[in-house]
Order: sequence, then structure tokens, then C-alpha cells
Amino acid sequence: MTPNEKVILQLLKEKGRITYAEIEPKMHMEGHDKYWTTFSTICSLIQAGIMTSENKHPALYSLTAYGRSKLIEVL
Repeated sequence: MTPNEKVILQLLKEKGRITYAEIEPKMHMEGHDKYWTTFSTICSLIQAGIMTSENKHPALYSLTAYGRSKLIEVL
């Protein structure tokens, strides 16, 4: 798990549901711009089944059941 994925998990642990605007300021640059770093990290966590996104704007991200078990394992 990358440091940025752990940052998002920590935010989800603290707040339960978060938005992109809450995630972006916490991201560490990984050779790309902040938008790309944030977007790709979010996509990675969704694809892995760790978090999900509500189909609305702005999206709210939350942990899946698998994500809650992974949270305990990683943090």
C-alpha cells in the first residue's frame, strides 16, 4: 500500500465519508501533478474494492466492507 493510499484510509477512518477536496491537499507528489496523483490513487482504491464512490457530484467516498477489514490490517 502506497503512502498516499494510507493517507486516504486515515481520512476515511477519521471521517467515514470524504470528498476529493478533502483528499487532494493531503497527497504527496509522485512525479505528476497533484490532480493526477489524487485521481490515480482514488481509482486504485476503488478498483481494489477498498472504497466506493457515490454516483453524484461532488462524489463522496467511503469504505467497503473489505476496505474496513483492510483498514484494520494496514493502520
